Amino acid sequence: MKNSNKLEAICNKYCSVNHNENNFEIGGGLDGVKFASRRHEDAKYDEGKLTLGQATQLFKKATGLETDTVREVIEFAVPNMEWHHAGKLPKQYGGGMKKTYFLNAKEICHVATNWNNLVQQLQESQLSAQLAAENKQNIEQKKLEFLTQNATRVQRVSSRPLFFYQTAQEMNGKYGWFDSSTKSYNMTEYYFVW
Repeated sequence: MKNSNKLEAICNKYCSVNHNENNFEIGGGLDGVKFASRRHEDAKYDEGKLTLGQATQLFKKATGLETDTVREVIEFAVPNMEWHHAGKLPKQYGGGMKKTYFLNAKEICHVATNWNNLVQQLQESQLSAQLAAENKQNIEQKKLEFLTQNATRVQRVSSRPLFFYQTAQEMNGKYGWFDSSTKSYNMTEYYFVW
């Protein structure tokens, strides 16, 4: 009951707030004062928008769940969030600009209204993904067992046998062996077959 009251308060606040739906007239480029885009600054100061971090903290306080769990639910509920460039990434992470994700009032209202259903749907989705991964692993295991019983493995041969099941193909380049299944060079290809 306590969580539902807090979620209801969030819903009451954000379901009645308007937000800027189209900030393209602001134009692109950097803000004159900060290393952030103009659209980022517009979204940051919009009353009807919260950053993903702010929304996560808001729902964390309302539900009492861990930060990672709350963020997972929000990202599940709103898979294509609005984002804008802001700040610099260090060179070790590739450099360039970072992205800041935003939720608008409609999305916050949707998450607050349907919180329990979203948590349940996320759990079902995770369970089905886990079952699919286990099934795929079982199939691969059965395939490997069949091949070991009924075939002989041959590694790095330049010509494929008459009847074969290919598992990989490689080339020996200047810096060593590499997968050549998606590349085409004027070099000898070697195959891993059963």
